[in-house]
Amino acid sequence: MKIPLLSIDKLTYLSIAFLLFNLLVNNHQVSLWDEDEAAYAGFGTQMLQSGDWVNPTFKYSTIHRKTPLHFWTITASFAVFGTNEFALRLPSVLAILLSCWLVFALGKPIFGVLNAKRAALILSSSILLPMMAKIAFTDATLLCFSTLSVLSLFNYLYQPNWRWNVGLWAGIALGILTKGPPIIILLGGIWVLLAIFHPKRKNLVGTHPWFYGLLALLPFAAWCYASYSQDYALWEQSGSLLSFAEWWQLEFEDKKIHLLPFLWDWYVLRRIGGEVLGQGGFWGYHWVVLTVAFLTWLPYWFSTWASLFSSIKRPTDKQLLLLIWLAIGWLFWELMSSKLPSYSMAAQPALALAVALFIEKIEAESTWNWGLKIGLGLFFFIFSSVGLGLPIASYILLGDFTIWYTIPVSFIVFVLLYNVWGARKQTVYLFQNLVLFGLGFMAAIWLFVAPMIERTPIKSFDDVVQQSVQLAEGEATQFALCGLDRKQLKISLFVYGQQAFGVVEEWTLEEALKAYESPAAVIIVLGTEQFTNFEEAFAQKKRTFDSQRIEHWSTDDELKAHPFYIISNIEK
Repeated sequence: MKIPLLSIDKLTYLSIAFLLFNLLVNNHQVSLWDEDEAAYAGFGTQMLQSGDWVNPTFKYSTIHRKTPLHFWTITASFAVFGTNEFALRLPSVLAILLSCWLVFALGKPIFGVLNAKRAALILSSSILLPMMAKIAFTDATLLCFSTLSVLSLFNYLYQPNWRWNVGLWAGIALGILTKGPPIIILLGGIWVLLAIFHPKRKNLVGTHPWFYGLLALLPFAAWCYASYSQDYALWEQSGSLLSFAEWWQLEFEDKKIHLLPFLWDWYVLRRIGGEVLGQGGFWGYHWVVLTVAFLTWLPYWFSTWASLFSSIKRPTDKQLLLLIWLAIGWLFWELMSSKLPSYSMAAQPALALAVALFIEKIEAESTWNWGLKIGLGLFFFIFSSVGLGLPIASYILLGDFTIWYTIPVSFIVFVLLYNVWGARKQTVYLFQNLVLFGLGFMAAIWLFVAPMIERTPIKSFDDVVQQSVQLAEGEATQFALCGLDRKQLKISLFVYGQQAFGVVEEWTLEEALKAYESPAAVIIVLGTEQFTNFEEAFAQKKRTFDSQRIEHWSTDDELKAHPFYIISNIEK
C-alpha cells in the first residue's frame, strides 16, 4: 500500500478529520486519571452543586487548586452535557483545536501561508499536544491563550493595529485567570527580549503594557477580591475577624488554607526556591520532554535545532522571533529547580514553526544533511521497537488479554512505517507521510492502548463504585471508606462515589462496625488491614459476612497490589 501524494489543502482537510477523531475517541469511556484530572472533576462538580464558582474545593484536592477559569469551563460543560468524562475533557479538546488554528491563522501573516499550515499540521500530529486534550489539565487552556498572545504580539511588531493589541492583552488576561504567573513570565520575557534585539522594537511602545497590563489584571483582581470577600463574610458571621496580614499568614496542617495565600506560596515561592513534591530534574529535562513531544517528527528534529543555533549570530526576522519565543518558553524553565513536563508546553508552537521553516529550507536546497539521516534512522529504530516491544511488554506486565489490543497497534505502526520508508528521500512526500504517521499512531493509542489500560487493576477506582452501586440496587444507601492506604485514597474514588451516592463518608473501624450492625443500609469499602480487623471482630462473635475483593495496582508504588474489599449489610 502506498498513499498517493496529496495537495496541502487535501492533507489539511484529512488531518482535521483525523485530529477530531483522535481528540474525541473514547473520551466518554476512559475513567478519570488521578490526581489532577480527578481533582478538576471534583472542583467542577462542587461548583455545579454548591453554586460557589469562586473558590475551587474538593476532598484531598487542596494542592490542586488554581485560578478558576479552566474549572469554570468544566463546570459550564457539566451543566450542558452532564457530569461525565466527556464533558470534563471537552474544554481541553476545544483549547487544543483552537491552538492549532491560531498557529495557522495568526502565523500566516508572518511566516507565510504554507509554513503556517505545515506548523499546524506538525502540532496536530505530535504526541504531547493531543494528549493534553485527553486529560483535562489546565495546560491545554493555557497553551491556547499563550499562543494567542505571543502571535498577536509578533504581528503587532509588523502591523501595529488595535486588533493585535486586543489579542495580546485578552490572551494575557485569560491566561492569568487560568494559571496565574506562567503567561506573565512568557509574555513579559518575550516583550523585553524583543525590545532589546528586534529591529522594529519601537513598535512595542504601542502595546502600552503600563496601561493595558493593569487592565489585563482586572479580571484576576476581581476574582481575588471575591475570594477574600467570601472568607471575610464567613468570619463576620462567626464573629472572629482577622486582619488582612493575619489572614494571609493563617495556616492549616502546614498548608495555607485560604486560596490566595496558598497560590502565592505553592505556585510562586516554592517553585522559585526549589522543587515541589520532588518534581525536579536535570538540566536539559525540558529539551528531552520536547523531543518526546515531537517524536513523530524526529527526522527533522536535530537539523531544526542545528539550524536555529547556527542562526543566532545573524538570524532572519522569522528565526529571531522563534529564538526569543524559545528562550522564554523553553530555556527559562531549564533554569528552574522545579520541573514538570507541562512547563515548557508554550514552546511547542514555536518549535512547530521552526520545523516548518526548516522543511521550507531543505525543499529549496534539495539536500540531505547528517541531521536528517540521523533523525530518520532514530525514527525507524524507536517506532520499530515500539511496534515489536509493546505486545511483549504488555503481555509480561498486564497479562495475555493485552494481545488483542497490542497486535492491532503493532500492525498499524508497521504499515505507517512502511509508507514513511517509501517516502524517505522525497521531502514533500516525507512531510505528508509523517503527518499521517503521527495522526495514525496516536489514533492507535487512543483506540487500543487506553481501553487496554482501562481493563487492568491499574484503574480500579471506577470499578469499586460500580460494584457498590450494584450492591445497593437502587436503595438509599450510605457509602463509606474505612482504612484505605494512601495509595488507594485517590480523588477519583471520591468523585465517582459522590456522583453515585451523594456523600462519601470516611469511618474508623469502630464506626464501620457499628454502622454495619445498624438497620440502615450501608456499603463499606475497606483496605487490607481494616478488612483483617473486621474479620477478627466478627470471628469473636462467631459470625461471618460476605465481601467482594477488587484488585488495585498502584502506579506510584511499582504496580504493587493494594486491594479493596467491599462489604454491605443489605440483604439479598
